[in-house]
Amino acid sequence: MTLRQTLTKRQRLRAALAVVSMMQKCDSNDNPKCFIRKALTKREQNVINRELELLDVAEKIMAHEGFSGLTMDKLVAACDYSKGTVYNHFANKEDLFCALSIKGMKFIISLVKRALKMQGNSREKCLAIVYAQQLHSQMHATASFCVLMVKTPAVLERASVGRIAIQRELEMEITLLVDELIGQAADCGDLTLNRREEINGICFALWSMSFGSSAILASAQDAEAVARLDMFNALLFNVNVLLDGFKWLPMSNELDYQATWLRIGKEVFAAEVAALS
Repeated sequence: MTLRQTLTKRQRLRAALAVVSMMQKCDSNDNPKCFIRKALTKREQNVINRELELLDVAEKIMAHEGFSGLTMDKLVAACDYSKGTVYNHFANKEDLFCALSIKGMKFIISLVKRALKMQGNSREKCLAIVYAQQLHSQMHATASFCVLMVKTPAVLERASVGRIAIQRELEMEITLLVDELIGQAADCGDLTLNRREEINGICFALWSMSFGSSAILASAQDAEAVARLDMFNALLFNVNVLLDGFKWLPMSNELDYQATWLRIGKEVFAAEVAALS
């Protein structure tokens, strides 16, 4: 008798869910030869697809009812699966929030990797990374806040250890990608750094500015300070002020970054921009 034959249905499902966690680190767009994907059985692939489907349903609930409106019971009611099946994927609401955050992080990382491949100088690539953050906030306005939600004690205490670990690994991955760009800018003379700590500070400043500005622009458009802005160029203005402050060359009065901003949307993120339209 084979191992598969001796496993109960619940044990096989648990094993498949473990594969889902491993898949968080193995994206087909980045690594089409990933051995995990190649080894998946049809049952395991179905489990992965079902989890993605459940996350889509959860995101739609949040979009209409906010964070407090998303409960496990509402997710069960809105999907085509039993309560037991849903709880096999997510131990509780906090675990679900963590899964949504992981999904968002993977989406942002995929955009950032494309941003870093664009043709242009280091500052233009930095603009593309900021543009990616804005796209995430526009395409997943409510779910994008899960990145902060999972840092609260309530979530950290109840979400699964495995998902929290994956979340932290993804945070490290995107931080290292931005760190690398800042280092490349310094190496080519676009940016002057006096010590390693400045890379950490610039990375944080970029994240806090792009995340905060994007979130406000996406969710508070009726606020007076936002409603009067040119929405398309508001984030570009903010990032140029920030990068000019760091003296990241070329300065905003030396290059037409408005043209760069338009080019990023047309050449790097055309599909996402089209989806928003």
